[in-house]
Amino acid sequence: MIVIGAGRIGGALQRHAAQRGVEVRLLDRQRGWDALREPAGSPVLVAVRNGDLRAVVEKTPEHRRDDLLFLQNGMIRPLLAGLGLRTPSRGLLYIAVAKRGDPISVGQTTWFSGPHGEAVADWFNAVELPAESVDAARFAYVELEKTLWLVCFGLLCQAHGITVGEAVDAHHATLEALVEELAMVARVASGIDVSPEHLVAQLVAYSRTIPDFRAGVKAWPWRDGWFVEAARRHGVRAELHQRLLGQAGVSAPEV
Repeated sequence: MIVIGAGRIGGALQRHAAQRGVEVRLLDRQRGWDALREPAGSPVLVAVRNGDLRAVVEKTPEHRRDDLLFLQNGMIRPLLAGLGLRTPSRGLLYIAVAKRGDPISVGQTTWFSGPHGEAVADWFNAVELPAESVDAARFAYVELEKTLWLVCFGLLCQAHGITVGEAVDAHHATLEALVEELAMVARVASGIDVSPEHLVAQLVAYSRTIPDFRAGVKAWPWRDGWFVEAARRHGVRAELHQRLLGQAGVSAPEV
């Protein structure tokens, strides 16, 4: 497997696979790109920050761009469409790596979709990382669920200086209210209609698998910023979200 991005996630995937006798060819900003001169057809995992995606796509040879499978979190569909990708393969990781060099902490099933979704899910399962390939509709829901987890727990952890496990125990009522508020924003903005109670249960279940992880507010345009802009555009009030941003010390758009 080829992985673009030698940071926290890419490095962890390489070490995890190597411990199971599986080679990962890791490409960083400068090295390893000759590997993409090979014929098209094999998936290439992209594990870089959202803001680096344009540079990665532009550096990837034209004949390999449909092989890219993007592991980025957040509402990145418009970003990928703007890069001219026709039917990009996607993944949503339900694993945690606290800092560079740390091992992978397995949470729940990782989800994949798109032309290379099934092949990459098979590879993840082969290296003992539970994964499943799903259709586009199911993936759209999982994308929202994971984004809500990142937004809600990023805010709670950063505002109170706590872990996700502590956030579940000490701020459950706030979590419920925040999920209900942001689910309404997502409903009017994207048409995904999911019970807030179901979402809270899913978010809590994942948090229980990685209770010591400390989330934070990151990747503004594709997480909190997406909800702020969607709420403004559709005239939906999201006062709790705004209040928690203030408590977390976040001032848009400088995040």
